[in-house]
Amino acid sequence: MFGAALGAVTTYVANRSTMRLNLEHEYDRTLRDKRLAAHQALFHLTRQIPRHWMLIPVPTRSDLLPVRASFRNWYFAEEAHGMFLSQGSKRAYLALEDALDSVLFVKSPDGRSKTADRADTPLTADELDGLQRLASELRHQLVADIGGSNPPRTRSTRPDPTLRGMPDPF
Repeated sequence: MFGAALGAVTTYVANRSTMRLNLEHEYDRTLRDKRLAAHQALFHLTRQIPRHWMLIPVPTRSDLLPVRASFRNWYFAEEAHGMFLSQGSKRAYLALEDALDSVLFVKSPDGRSKTADRADTPLTADELDGLQRLASELRHQLVADIGGSNPPRTRSTRPDPTLRGMPDPF
C-alpha cells in the first residue's frame, strides 16, 4: 500500500513537472515566433535611418515626420508589435523615438508639443550621428533578441567539389 502511494506521488510529481516544462517550452516558441515577425518588420523600418547618409541628400526635419509615423504605426499596429519588444529592444526603440521627437518637436509656452518652426532645415551632423547610432543600436538589439547572430546549433559538412580536378578554394 505504501509502495503504491509512493509510486502515485512520484508519477504525479514527474508528470506535473514534465507538463509544466512542455507548457513553458510552447509559450517560449509562440513568443519567439511572434517576436520574430514583429522584429523583422521593425528592422525593415530602420532602413529609413541608414548607417550612411552619403548616398542620399541630408534629410530635413519635415522629411523625418513620415519616419516617426511609420515607427508609431508599427508599435501600435493591429498585430500589437510593440508588445513583443524585450526590455533591451524597448529601451533602444524608445531612445530612437525620443531622439526623433527632439529633432522634430519643441515645447510651446503652454507645455504642448508642436512641430519645430525650422521644419525645412536639414539636420545637423550631431543630430544625424545620434539618430544613426540609435538606429544601429536598435538593429543590433533586435538581432540579439531573436538570436540571429548566434552560430547554428547543428553541425553541417562542406559538400564535395562538383568538378573533379578543381582545387578546393578553401
